[in-house]
Amino acid sequence: MSERVKTSNALATSLLVGSLLSLLVGERILAQSGLHQVFGYGGWLLLLVSLGLRGRAFATSEGDVRGVELRLLACSLSAAASLLLYVLSTDAGIEAMGLTAAAAERTGGALGALWPALLLVSLFGVLFIELVYVRMPVAASVELRRVRTSMHAGLSLGLSIVFLVSMNYVATKRDVRKDVSYFRTSEPSQGSLRMIEKLDEPLTVVLFFRPASDVLLQLRPYFERLARGNPKLRVEVEDVALAPDLAREHKIRENGHVLLIKEDAAGASDDKPGDKPGEKKADTQDAKKKKAKSEFFRVGTTLTDARRVLRKLDGTFQQSFRKLALPERALHLTVGHGERNARASDLKSADSTGAMVEILRRLNLKSERLGVSEGLGSKIPDGASAVGIIGPSERFMPEEVDTLVSYVQKGGRLLLMLDPDVDVGLDKLLAALGVQQLPGKVTSDTFYMRRTHTQSDRAIIFANSYSSHPSVSTVSRHHREVATIMVEGAAFTRLDDAAKAAAPDGPKPTTSFPLRSGAKFWRDLDHDFKQGPDEKEELLNLIVATSFQAGPGAQKTGDKGADEGRAVVIGDGDFITNKLAGNNGNLLVFVDSLAWLVGNEEIGGDVTSEQDIPIEHSSEEDKVWFYATTFGVPVPVVAVGLMIARRRRRRGEKKA
Repeated sequence: MSERVKTSNALATSLLVGSLLSLLVGERILAQSGLHQVFGYGGWLLLLVSLGLRGRAFATSEGDVRGVELRLLACSLSAAASLLLYVLSTDAGIEAMGLTAAAAERTGGALGALWPALLLVSLFGVLFIELVYVRMPVAASVELRRVRTSMHAGLSLGLSIVFLVSMNYVATKRDVRKDVSYFRTSEPSQGSLRMIEKLDEPLTVVLFFRPASDVLLQLRPYFERLARGNPKLRVEVEDVALAPDLAREHKIRENGHVLLIKEDAAGASDDKPGDKPGEKKADTQDAKKKKAKSEFFRVGTTLTDARRVLRKLDGTFQQSFRKLALPERALHLTVGHGERNARASDLKSADSTGAMVEILRRLNLKSERLGVSEGLGSKIPDGASAVGIIGPSERFMPEEVDTLVSYVQKGGRLLLMLDPDVDVGLDKLLAALGVQQLPGKVTSDTFYMRRTHTQSDRAIIFANSYSSHPSVSTVSRHHREVATIMVEGAAFTRLDDAAKAAAPDGPKPTTSFPLRSGAKFWRDLDHDFKQGPDEKEELLNLIVATSFQAGPGAQKTGDKGADEGRAVVIGDGDFITNKLAGNNGNLLVFVDSLAWLVGNEEIGGDVTSEQDIPIEHSSEEDKVWFYATTFGVPVPVVAVGLMIARRRRRRGEKKA
């Protein structure tokens, strides 16, 4: 390599900095002066001269000097590009691009943030190269590796400054405070708001807390928000020590409780807006006591003590409100056929229905036994709001089936959860509902939950293709967040011609399918959990909803639509057992189905909750996470390292 002096020096960089200063003075300081154009055109002229010098130096250099000049030219061109972006970000530039209104505002904002970032990074690259390059006076002393390291340091510093400035700008302009604690439940759900909107009798909510209580600060906004939805709801704060009569009357001994008092319209007509529940007039006090009903629940007096209730405040309030404002309903569950609700004595076992019993209690639904001795073989009791058949494994007698058919055709309500390939003698009942059960278990090798890591997991499928039917009204609104899980589920279809001919006489049913599977599902007919040649992929109906006008002698339930028979058939006997009841997709379908069956949609709806929900991944998600963490992260790092090492080795061999 020759010992001649380099063809380039710091003059081009000096001209670049001078051009930027000239443009700054012309645009910002002398914008209203006659010298504005002089400094502006002068700045652009200096920029062109600087780029010309850089280009000539690159064209006439060789070896490591050429590599350095290439980097200086690239950084200088980036600086020039940033100035062009600045021109486009001005009003004249936006107008020249033909943008108007919102498009002009968005483009101007993006360019206004981009050009200073690009200019800053480019200048740091040029300056850090020059800091090293200026100490290499002759071509033989130029070390490209040192220059490249210095340039990377300058670019990193420039990018770091851009990042910090951007974060500071966003934090300043987007000053949004988020409460990430467990107190988000102070906002009532839409289900609670709808329940309060339909309130037609006065309801008083008494919060028994000291005025300075921290728990009261979390509770009060929730109930005040409810009170704004209906003037019949009144919220008051009392201290047990200052309202002993009221506390004693409703059996409350200490602070930390929420009391709901509901009075008939006649019993509350004499109250004045400022009167307290404990300050009744003496001449009407006894009469009002007979007409007032109350419910209460404990929250706690300290935040630590109240945390558990605050996390599910909305659900706790709905439970107490339903007990107070809604009539108690009765769900009669059949027994004597190996049903899930009568199979295990241990309510905590995975196959039992302890969770279902708790859900019914929260919905103010009383569960009753329904066997032969209770009328299953002759006539369903008149007080039954609905009849549930939860995963039977043994056959029903013909007389029991006839009783169920007559019940639903006369306006009764049925909830059936049936397993596949189990003959329980209910084909006649399904035919009366306008459907028939298909053979085989619903299976998928794509949309399934990984539990045992065996082939049988393919039968633990999930789906979220909900319709707009009332039996899935809530879950359909949240279909992007939840899915319904079935373990070895069954599929249904409408009756074929042969089945129609054998169907029992009665009103013609209207059948719909609130939940369907996707395309990657098939019916496993040979129970090997593998797709055979005769097991084609198809869209499968997983839930059935049937309604029809009741015939003569309609069942008198007193519910909404009492002259209409209704039934929901779910193709999984494990649907609401303990192992699946914790899944929100199953829980919401169960609650919505009950609400539609008993004709009281108020028992359904959303609930705001802060409780932690276990996260389960599908098989496809597990595969993505496995390959991403095992290969996705290490492979690019190793590839980049090998590429850099190879380049260094080649460069060393070339120099040698």
